Amino acid sequence: MSDFTPGFVARHDAAAAALVSAFALPDFVAGHSWRGAPTNDVAPPSAGPKHFSPADPAARPTAGWDMLDPTPIAPVIDEPSLEDQLAEAHAAGYAEGLATAAATQQREAARDATLMAGLVDTLATGHFDRERTARRIRDTVLALTKKLVGEVGVSADYLASRIDHATELLADGAESALLRVHPDDVALLEGRLPKTIFAAGDASLTRGSFVLESASTVIEDGPELWLEQLAQAIDRAPVPVAPSIPAERSAAC
Repeated sequence: MSDFTPGFVARHDAAAAALVSAFALPDFVAGHSWRGAPTNDVAPPSAGPKHFSPADPAARPTAGWDMLDPTPIAPVIDEPSLEDQLAEAHAAGYAEGLATAAATQQREAARDATLMAGLVDTLATGHFDRERTARRIRDTVLALTKKLVGEVGVSADYLASRIDHATELLADGAESALLRVHPDDVALLEGRLPKTIFAAGDASLTRGSFVLESASTVIEDGPELWLEQLAQAIDRAPVPVAPSIPAERSAAC
């Protein structure tokens, strides 16, 4: 006899079984694929848990970061310190200044060599006015000396010392003598003159000059007399003649 269930038709049971078989989930089996077929690419279980290891354990990229602060963290840029920047700028400026000074020195040395070579050639050939050169040297020396005497001024001690030396040149050191000086120099000599010398102002004399007059002797001294003697000495001194210089030495200069 066939299996018979009251109220059900056999074909209805077959359709229901087909639907259940189609939509039912397969049983899970470890090491098998979804369709139940075994797979060979499953990694074997490790011996223990794996932990994260940073490349630089000492680095703290989130140091000082507040997770509640919405402002993004600015990237950290490795910039040189102020001391390093100043040192670098100083070194660059020093090198540039040194190069500029070296170039300037070379230009000036070349210019001086050219001028010296021309001067040596001129002196060797004698194509210049020696008398005119002598006059220029004389005027230059006198101008510098006058300026120096004017800037130095009159020293009371030095003026008194010069008067003492002039007193020793008198024929009779015990006789009285009249000392004529500039009126402004009379106050400088107060208390500095010998008892036999009497000072008197004379506006015709320049500062620092004096005339010592006694019964038998007259002595004059002062900057104007020095300049006159210097001019006479310059006039008497001849201009030296430049010796002949070989051509190779002239080129070397």
